[in-house]
Amino acid sequence: MQELHEAATAYYNNGSTEQQNLAWQFFCSMDGDGNGRVSFQEYTDFLCRTTGLAWVHRDMFQELDRNRDGQLDFWEVLTLYYVARTRTIGCRTCLQPLIGLHFTCVTCFESQCVGETFDLCVNCYMRRNYNHPHHVFLDSFVLLRSRRSHPPLLQEPPGDQNMPEQRPARMGWWVAMSAMEIAISMGLSTFCTIM
Repeated sequence: MQELHEAATAYYNNGSTEQQNLAWQFFCSMDGDGNGRVSFQEYTDFLCRTTGLAWVHRDMFQELDRNRDGQLDFWEVLTLYYVARTRTIGCRTCLQPLIGLHFTCVTCFESQCVGETFDLCVNCYMRRNYNHPHHVFLDSFVLLRSRRSHPPLLQEPPGDQNMPEQRPARMGWWVAMSAMEIAISMGLSTFCTIM
């Protein structure tokens, strides 16, 4: 949740005044008594009357409450706003919201005729706990990177070329990184999983 909080804050800080006002309105709509804090009761009342957030579970309140004071401040609600705006998919097997890293079927993702993707949480994918006709899945980060042309392989090892004592220690790291780049590039070019 820390990473999501930081992303929400970054988007807010770099957003337009209109976007910041929308986030503030979201907070105010949850803060029923207007005291600048959202209690658990206000949170659950808001979820009950907002059908678009039916997938948000009540336990998320504790995850959002970073300082553990039993109430949510604006920045904690901002994280929920960010999650609600960007994380509206769930695992097709266990139905949990996919807030962090997850796996997506590449065939379904690229299909123009299918309206939805087939997404799995890490645990369901790791345990092969799903029934789906396609077999090529990529995690959310690798899928995003695969949309770009393949990154160029690293050209030369880093370090000061004038200091020969650094070269042997760094060469092992360099060889490993180059091998990983080649493996990932080959895997992405054929849409194979990297495992």
